[in-house]
Amino acid sequence: MNKAIKLVVTLFVMILCTTISAYSAEKNVLLKTTSTWDNASYKKLKIKKPEVTVLKIIINVNEELPMHKHDLVNIAYVKKGILTVITDDNKEITLHEGEVLPELVGKYHYGKNTGNEPVELIVFYIGEKGTPLSVNK
Repeated sequence: MNKAIKLVVTLFVMILCTTISAYSAEKNVLLKTTSTWDNASYKKLKIKKPEVTVLKIIINVNEELPMHKHDLVNIAYVKKGILTVITDDNKEITLHEGEVLPELVGKYHYGKNTGNEPVELIVFYIGEKGTPLSVNK
């Protein structure tokens, strides 16, 4: 019986060590916020039929997007490049590779590539099903 217990304990320790060393995933909080980048608080979300959309957007060198607004919550991750976002009242923020932007809701703005390589964004939207992702001015 003593050998059986030693065997079980040894197997348990081996499994535990294998399990601990097999889990090597890292997680880093890139953004946790209750407001957009200009400090406007998010309003209480009332979504009856939620729809989540994820876009990959590429903005070429010297390109700028049209003036637009979002009527839903969205978060942009800058995967590559340098992005400058400018509001219609000239507030401005510049983001670099690896940074995250809690986009404006209901306020007109546009983004432009201010670097020397294409900007690659991954943008996550959540809102009521059927709501346009953006509305041009």
